[in-house]
Amino acid sequence: MNHNPHSTWLPDPSVPDDTYARRGEHALDWLSRSTIVRAKECRRFLNEHLSKLPANNQSKIFHGLRNKWHSTFFELIVARLLQELGGSLVFESNNRDVRRPDFNAQFSDVTIIVEATAPIFNKATGEQLKSQVPLLEFIESNIPKGWEVGVYQLPNIGLTDSKKGFKRTVKNMLRIPPPSEDDEDNELIEELPTGIIHLHLWPKNITSKQLIYDAPIAFNDNSEVRIRHAVKNKRGQVRSSEEPVFLAIQASGISSEFDDFDMALFGRGYARYDEQRRLTGTGFAADGIFNEQRDKTPTYAGVLAFLTVGFNACTAPVLYRHPRFSGVLPEALLQLEQRMYNEESNEIQIQPSKAQGLVERLNFVNV
Repeated sequence: MNHNPHSTWLPDPSVPDDTYARRGEHALDWLSRSTIVRAKECRRFLNEHLSKLPANNQSKIFHGLRNKWHSTFFELIVARLLQELGGSLVFESNNRDVRRPDFNAQFSDVTIIVEATAPIFNKATGEQLKSQVPLLEFIESNIPKGWEVGVYQLPNIGLTDSKKGFKRTVKNMLRIPPPSEDDEDNELIEELPTGIIHLHLWPKNITSKQLIYDAPIAFNDNSEVRIRHAVKNKRGQVRSSEEPVFLAIQASGISSEFDDFDMALFGRGYARYDEQRRLTGTGFAADGIFNEQRDKTPTYAGVLAFLTVGFNACTAPVLYRHPRFSGVLPEALLQLEQRMYNEESNEIQIQPSKAQGLVERLNFVNV
């Protein structure tokens, strides 16, 4: 494996800057300027792991972080975990259809293909969060001296919508003097045509401005649907590969769980009730995408399922094995937690992980 341990893709800034990332600021922009301990640790994390990739691929991944931060960061984590399992990586090798899946991972016994994907979950929620950024920034810039503010509710104002009425109203709401010793918390509510501005103020004996929490966002969880879509969407990329193929999926929804992978890939449990709402039976509906009735060899040998992936942590991946795949898999990969569908007993069986401490070896940021 060609490593360059001295690569420094993100050098420490020379000018002191003790600020955290601003709302909407690209992670690389923040890391290029901030000198706080967390920024230093995040730079250490990226420099360390980029340097452990094959030397001729480090630049591609680094520049990918600029253009597609979320998906490239996940690709970096998948690559490093495959290396920690003992795999030697070849990036984007052509298959018979001249498609270029992300990795060939060559283990001592078997070579596999891994395609990594981090689909967007709860997209509507993400768009709503983006539209709130300029509203929150304006509130934060107008917090009166001596107060801290919580945001209970914001109007529905899109990124390209006019914000003149909102700004005028917020300025009027927050045009209050510093709190006296006898002042308590204060709720401020104003209604606009686009919705309600609901703020909560508390006296605080500090000089810096404080926005202590943002308005909650309602969301519809679509994790199972997005996992199914990812499996179908990537088939063309890997279909002609000769080695066993695994799709690594990061389920990054607000409430994503491994249960979503269970249902998307294998199926779901159910209960039946009579007219008096008495339980009459339970069972398992094997309607997952891996249980579709087909005669040919499946495209995927399995899925490597991930949940949280970030600077601070990564959930240990779970190996979902395709019921119809009968080939040989790397022994190292079989050390992961495995989930398999047993047709005879019509249930999902779980084999615990034997790869203790795998994700901890990546030395995540702990500040």
